[in-house]
Amino acid sequence: MPDAGRFSELGEQGSRAVMEAAAVLERELAAGLADAKAAGTRLTSEHRVDEEEFDRLVRRVSENTHQLIDAVSTRVQDSTRGDAAEQTRQLTANAHDILDLLLNLSALAPAFANRSLRATFGPEREEAGSGDGTEGRQG
Repeated sequence: MPDAGRFSELGEQGSRAVMEAAAVLERELAAGLADAKAAGTRLTSEHRVDEEEFDRLVRRVSENTHQLIDAVSTRVQDSTRGDAAEQTRQLTANAHDILDLLLNLSALAPAFANRSLRATFGPEREEAGSGDGTEGRQG
């Protein structure tokens, strides 16, 4: 049976690492708010999702979240050995895989959203686009 004390220590170290990484992530997210607001404005005013804008947001989230996972993992691994370190490596790999899966699935969202928005609000909203070359794009 694993040593409960060792995993308790791992939890404390992980908590500190998460708090430090969260502060960095918060700064990065604040920097991405302009892109998110622009996407939200387009959605409410034009009733469409700009795929390039959405892709930029997904890339930012992907980069920041992968960095957060790595930062927490590094902090925890630096202070653990043996089974706990191996578990941390495995959890890190799983977290990256799950994040990639979710973000890959999110790539389908703009097409689904635009199809639904066209059905609800009509194609004239999309044709009135922003002049960014995405007018009339089939999703």
